[in-house]
Amino acid sequence: MLKGFPSRRDNIILAAIDIINESGMQGLSTKGLALKQGISESLLYKHFKSLDEVLIAVIEYFTQYDTMICNTVQKRDISYKEKILEYIKSFVELYESYPALASVMLNYTTLIHYEHTKKMVIDIFKERNNFVQKMVREGQAAGEIRDIFTPLELTDTIMGIVTNTTFRWKVSEYQFSLKEHVLTTINKVIIPCL
Repeated sequence: MLKGFPSRRDNIILAAIDIINESGMQGLSTKGLALKQGISESLLYKHFKSLDEVLIAVIEYFTQYDTMICNTVQKRDISYKEKILEYIKSFVELYESYPALASVMLNYTTLIHYEHTKKMVIDIFKERNNFVQKMVREGQAAGEIRDIFTPLELTDTIMGIVTNTTFRWKVSEYQFSLKEHVLTTINKVIIPCL
């Protein structure tokens, strides 16, 4: 995922993501991070002042491509249905290339209970949902997507497919193609106008 040689700081972030994937949020500690990295806790504190700072860095890492994906998809000269599929495809391909990263998304409900990550997680949730909802609304206005669902209902359905399928993929120990299952299902849900 990281270009070139990752710095110690980057390695700590990746180790935190791996711990979250393996043991959940409750398994993340400075002692565990230091142990996983083969360093002392004092060296860990040279890069991060607290576990809170590590969590913030994990969320920043998790969302570093969001704006780029959004801008790229919006600029493409494709239908709104295709824009939604391309947007979702970008995320599920990212999860498939680094499965542990999906655990960050699956821990949103825990992360909103930490004061230092609450706003970040809510903003990510809103931005991703707002983008899909905007594409649905514009697709319906252009006559490309049927309006049997409101934009909010269809967005909830699409994002629910992503979350539920990602969870099912994780508990199956990645035994199927996340991208194929998510995109096939969403493609069926976003029925074009007749």
